[in-house]
Amino acid sequence: MKKLLSLLLAMAMAISLTACGGTEHQGSSAPSPAIDPVSGQETETPDIKGETEPPAAEDTEGTKILVVYFSWADNAILADDVDAVASPSVIPPGNVQQLAVWVQEETGGDLFAIRVTDPYPSDWDACLERANEERGSDARPELEEQVEDMDQYDTVFLGYPNWWYGVPMALLSFLEQNDLSGKDVYLFCSHGTGGLARSVEIITEAAPDANISDRIFDCYEEEAASSEEDIKAWVDELGFSAGDSVENEQAARQIQVRFDGGAVVYELNDSAAADALLAQLPLTINVEDYSTNEKIFYPPQALDTTAAPLAEGGAGVLAYYAPWGDVVMFYDGFGTNGSLYALGQAVSGEAWIGQMSGTVTVEMAE
Repeated sequence: MKKLLSLLLAMAMAISLTACGGTEHQGSSAPSPAIDPVSGQETETPDIKGETEPPAAEDTEGTKILVVYFSWADNAILADDVDAVASPSVIPPGNVQQLAVWVQEETGGDLFAIRVTDPYPSDWDACLERANEERGSDARPELEEQVEDMDQYDTVFLGYPNWWYGVPMALLSFLEQNDLSGKDVYLFCSHGTGGLARSVEIITEAAPDANISDRIFDCYEEEAASSEEDIKAWVDELGFSAGDSVENEQAARQIQVRFDGGAVVYELNDSAAADALLAQLPLTINVEDYSTNEKIFYPPQALDTTAAPLAEGGAGVLAYYAPWGDVVMFYDGFGTNGSLYALGQAVSGEAWIGQMSGTVTVEMAE
């Protein structure tokens, strides 16, 4: 009987452990081995790099970006008789350099060119011959400059041409001298009929701990000069468009003063006084005439004028007169005053300012 009870208890524990292992702890279990369809033998599951999805657009805010590239045009001394038609990629800005500039413009990141101390020939055949020699000897060409403080960057865009079905060896010099571990890396490449060839594999091997995305931009070298829209759209799809961020930031600091008959939209500056006004919105408040060039209203709370710039200019300026505590909307020129501080500038509806009267609504612009 004791043996039977022991057997039943052991079976119950085994079932219990099996159930636990198949649910809550499933994510930490080892992957199942792959089966070779030819031999029927188990094979080691490969560790696939470059399959990571890029951060969502809303997660890229505050990301520090570096745009790194290697371009033949940056690494050759042009001969007097260089043929711009036969070798367009050696004429500045060159294919990869041009792509990198567009990426930098779209992301707002820092730009870094990989340059060798010993430039390549400006003749394409001679350049290829040297590149092949470097590839054959697994060379690491010496670089002119180094990135200052690579640790500050979270994201790296890495651009290169396809040389000999791989990458220029100077790119490997850069990867070995700069630790990209844990950084999100996005590749862009200009190439001939060889496409990406082994370039992604080579880069992945050289930077095994980087998060290399499989969302890669590549184009034929003859199409590089006309690829501005395509590569900027790629950056935007990845969620790194600085233009969108700027537009969103500007929209977040726009207010409208609405009344029967029209509305005026102001873009506020980044002063503490403007922040204090934003914090009090929305307001339904009376507008008053003052002098012959301004409309004024009194916010419920005084604005903090610490480090606020003095107001200057003319029609369309939004200001704050500290001694009286009133917000001023100018519709004509005015003189400077040491107690009159700038809040912003009208971006639409300026012609309506002089016609405001009675009760208005001050709120965030739509």
